Amino acid sequence: MVKRSSPMTTAAVDIVSRIERVEGELSPAERRVAEVVRQDFEAATRFNIADLAARAGVSQPTVTRFCRSVGCASFNEFKLGLATTLTVAAVYLRSDRVFSDDVGQLAQTIMMRAATTVRETLDQLDTAAVGAAIAAFAKARRIDIYGQGGGSAAMAEDAKLRLFRLGIPVSAYADSHQMRMSAATLQPGDAVFAISNSGRSRAVVEAVEIAASFGATTVALTRPETPLAAAASVVIPITIAEDENVLLPTPSRYAHMAVIDTIAAGVAVKLGGKGREALRRVRYTVASIGIAIPTPSTDPTPLASASKPRE
Repeated sequence: MVKRSSPMTTAAVDIVSRIERVEGELSPAERRVAEVVRQDFEAATRFNIADLAARAGVSQPTVTRFCRSVGCASFNEFKLGLATTLTVAAVYLRSDRVFSDDVGQLAQTIMMRAATTVRETLDQLDTAAVGAAIAAFAKARRIDIYGQGGGSAAMAEDAKLRLFRLGIPVSAYADSHQMRMSAATLQPGDAVFAISNSGRSRAVVEAVEIAASFGATTVALTRPETPLAAAASVVIPITIAEDENVLLPTPSRYAHMAVIDTIAAGVAVKLGGKGREALRRVRYTVASIGIAIPTPSTDPTPLASASKPRE
């Protein structure tokens, strides 16, 4: 969200996205219902409540509670919403390939969850806030990016790699002391990009507050209604439920990566010829790595010898 602007209407979220979003809040019994539904979305639209309860090994009232947890007033409303979701977005919810091996099934789980997360991010994206971030970064004299922790620090580094190629001075910081020092050197015309899924990293929040006090534009990619969201002048609010299985990738990583790529592409378009020229130079120098570039010889002898007629 862009602070001090009129509120946006949040786009409706489809049933599949709702299941993913509330999964961490479901009871163990409700999670079994969710798992049965995910195993075959189309089949779930044909079940009656007794069928679904039996397949999940739960009671019918548990199925009803599950439906209410994902925002539906009844089981019939849940089936109708799921059928609508499948009609609109079936291509994104299944693959024609069927895996019988463990690695294939693991890949399907990881990649389909990534696709679902990106779609859910698009559903809730505040385009006015993203536009404000693009405008701020495109005109910034300098951009400092803050992210702390495994996921956010990696995303901060990724954002740096996406933006510095456009010819803008960009730095990324994960250390709390360096973030504070960086923020203290900023001034009007500079920008900060803070990335935090929790929105509660004290070091990041304090660095954003320091940067704002010196006149820098502050942009945060984070959850709404968090300390970081309150500290930043432009907030891109993203809420993605985390998976309790610590062995699986963090879903917010896919969401943040998609937003970062959108911002970087938008900045490139905004910069126009300046951005294209910077990218051209970068691509040329990278493409020429390991290629021997001949240096023109200043010795006229070989050419003279070559052109001299035989006697």
